[in-house]
Amino acid sequence: MDDAGRWPIFVDGNWLQGRLGDPGVRVVQVGGEKDYPRLHLPGAVLVSYGEFTTQRDGLLNMRAEDAVLAALFGRLGIGVDTPVVVYDLSGGTDAGRFAWSLATMGHRGGCALLDGGLPWWYQERRPLDTVIPVVPTVPFQALPDRSWEADREWVEAVTEGEKEGLLLDTRSRNEYMGLTLRAPHGHLAGAIHWDWMESLNGRQDPRLQPLSRLADRLAALGLDDPGREVILYCETAHRAAHTWNVLRHLGWERVRLYDGSMAEWRVYDLPVVAGENPR
Repeated sequence: MDDAGRWPIFVDGNWLQGRLGDPGVRVVQVGGEKDYPRLHLPGAVLVSYGEFTTQRDGLLNMRAEDAVLAALFGRLGIGVDTPVVVYDLSGGTDAGRFAWSLATMGHRGGCALLDGGLPWWYQERRPLDTVIPVVPTVPFQALPDRSWEADREWVEAVTEGEKEGLLLDTRSRNEYMGLTLRAPHGHLAGAIHWDWMESLNGRQDPRLQPLSRLADRLAALGLDDPGREVILYCETAHRAAHTWNVLRHLGWERVRLYDGSMAEWRVYDLPVVAGENPR
């Protein structure tokens, strides 16, 4: 818990190592299926990315159905009030998507991302295990919380000025500007650009930059009011899920993820804006 008694959004190795073995905390590894049997955090259960995403209307990596998510979380030993720490091997994107999926199901226990994931845990020579834990299945009984989601109609209304909200594009600059071979060539009208990797120290150090620096840089882009609603997107809401957690870590409470993102926008051949300017 933090000073206010809330489960944190990002935690470091020292914080987690002191809680390993706590039966009330569920540690989850996302991905790394091949090496998991010989290299994982003690007590960590494994889940693949494909278990909490699905194909829908021809789109890959969409949020799985409520019943599928509820059954999965229960099998992982996660109840609606179970505190969770999740990590991955991909800089936090997979873990971020898992945390968002939990939130959309009304999970109340809190879900923290391990800053730096397994690569940084390994680099710091922290304890690892080969024992595959057996956890009891628990009921996951919660009402889905749609306040963390934005569908295509919602996002269209924002681009057209019919709904309030700040759009944040977390793709690369070339994608944002429309300099890629794959269409659509540009970004959603009004969207501000923030490459999700800018939240990290770098590719060799996948930990978050200091929070004060992140807050200042985002404020310089116009994200200076934590009470404002933000809608994040990328190609498939994978990279954007990491930034969803970053903003919440910085105190933003009205943060939606556009699940379909540009993959869905492309299917419907909706308009985009090319270049550096939001509009």
